[in-house]
Amino acid sequence: MTDEGFATVERRIRAHQREQFFTRSGLPMTYIAEGDRIKVDRAQPWLSMEGAKEIWALGPGATLTDVDQRITGRAYLFAILRDPRIAS
Repeated sequence: MTDEGFATVERRIRAHQREQFFTRSGLPMTYIAEGDRIKVDRAQPWLSMEGAKEIWALGPGATLTDVDQRITGRAYLFAILRDPRIAS
């Protein structure tokens, strides 16, 4: 998957910040995107746009268990990327 393709996804991530999203278990969450970081209201650390890019590069068939556990906030990033507003 190309950097240009992720640029479109990143624009969608930024366009939908502050909207309500849901975790895999159905818990509501919101986020803000600042520079190369994403802050989810349910998570303490800032997450990275690079981590989102790594998850996105796995493709639409990937599952959360396919995502490297070293990516901080991987479940939150995965939830954002799989939401139809971002994935479409």
